[in-house]
Amino acid sequence: MIEVLNKMPRLGVAVAGLGRIGRLHAEIIKVWVKDAELVAVVDVIESLAKSVGESFNVKWYTNYDKALQDPRVDAVVIAAPTFLHKDMIVKAAEAGKHVFVEKPLTVTSEEAMEVKQAVEKHRVKLQVGYNRRFDYAYSKAKKDIEEGVIGKPLAYLAVARDPDAPPGWVADPKLSGGIFLDQLSHDFDMARWLMRDEIIEVHVVGGAYIHESVKEKGDLDVVSIVFKFANGAQGFIHGTRKFPYGYELRTEVFGDKGVIYVGTNRDELYARGTKDGLTYFGAPWFVKRFYDAYVNELTSFTKAVLEDKEPECTVIDGLRAVQIAEACWRSVKEGRPARVILNP
Repeated sequence: MIEVLNKMPRLGVAVAGLGRIGRLHAEIIKVWVKDAELVAVVDVIESLAKSVGESFNVKWYTNYDKALQDPRVDAVVIAAPTFLHKDMIVKAAEAGKHVFVEKPLTVTSEEAMEVKQAVEKHRVKLQVGYNRRFDYAYSKAKKDIEEGVIGKPLAYLAVARDPDAPPGWVADPKLSGGIFLDQLSHDFDMARWLMRDEIIEVHVVGGAYIHESVKEKGDLDVVSIVFKFANGAQGFIHGTRKFPYGYELRTEVFGDKGVIYVGTNRDELYARGTKDGLTYFGAPWFVKRFYDAYVNELTSFTKAVLEDKEPECTVIDGLRAVQIAEACWRSVKEGRPARVILNP
């Protein structure tokens, strides 16, 4: 006797915003996430929407509202500019669509609270794209910390250096949240996740030392952040918008019985040796470094929706990153430590 097994339905996904990250998400859903189906792409630039849609052989839209009316769309991946996130998420929730939103969640905590209320009211899932949670090295660090390998975690340290100042709308902190939200919120999320505690106070020293364009926009390009956790542990993050040989991302967690290191400032897979010595080159840029993490986070989101489980990076996680970034800006403006307003 042959039994016919019922297959779990695939999640119909539309990707909204087709810049570099949006196209990457579309590719991953199309190729790698077996329980999801890319059914549509959206961008306000018609030529871009058309070319990406045709390349993936899916429906394309220039109107986000119309895409949300598509009955094949169960969920939307929002990879549009940060200042558009709040309205796009609320519209998706009102349409009954689940949401995966690229980090950061929103520009302000007030917007994040509106998002929280909308997804709770309409009972849709929301996952924020802090992809380092899904990276093999950071996941291993998390496991070792939780199993007590390094004892009690006492300090979180991170270095995050991007190749150069961001272009376009990202350069305006009023639209992107600036260096704290656009760049370093990844590290805020990692600090909370690895240390299993809330950041309650930050003290920032920084300035616009490198790029005149950054200074003109009111952003910073070199910052150092000392912070405290609720349990008394401490943290330090150094971030820059310039790095001479590409990209540097390193993290340490120090415990009373050991220390964990994640990341490197060089490409460990290639070196060149000559009579002048051994030469290493810069670490790969984030898309290559975290490609598998992008696959894993979208796979996790799909599973959360299909199995009706809480996403692994929730709206509260996104809200906390925004609140920490806001405290950093207060510290800069007031020239002193600032409390993180954890509400709710």
